[in-house]
Amino acid sequence: MSPGATTTVPPVIWAQRNDLIYLTVNVECKDPEYKFTENTMSFKGTGAADNKQYENSFTFLKNIIPDKVTRKDATRCVEFTIPKAESGPYWATLTDDKKKPHWLKVDFNKWKDEGSDDEMEGPDFEGGPDFDGDLSNLMFKSDGKDKPSFGDLEDEEDSDDGYPGLE
Repeated sequence: MSPGATTTVPPVIWAQRNDLIYLTVNVECKDPEYKFTENTMSFKGTGAADNKQYENSFTFLKNIIPDKVTRKDATRCVEFTIPKAESGPYWATLTDDKKKPHWLKVDFNKWKDEGSDDEMEGPDFEGGPDFDGDLSNLMFKSDGKDKPSFGDLEDEEDSDDGYPGLE
């Protein structure tokens, strides 16, 4: 990180997949400037609301593919999708810093645990091919043949013996 004397480091959140990094700079900027190299990122911008100068630069833990980085301007942030140079195990951290930078946090809205990308995509989970939005149908996917029958339950007398009265 190498911001100038009169600049502020913007908060950054990130998540990853085996082949991608999702990085969000949480500041609304007018005409942000950014640059990616095979192992670095730099960001500069002027805050739209406060006219503060924001700046940050860092070195990634491993290499990325700078030519394939995509940018999306959201309402109050700038989002980047960054392809990793090598698909493989998750990185332990985003940067090569020994300590976690104070401005960097995990984006839990985009985070998925390693190896769980397809875990929730079966027929019994939201997003799966058989999910129609009705959770009661998830319990009985066998066309009603195995629905429980309550006819074999014995009728028991409802007794309040042994309990004090409410009066």
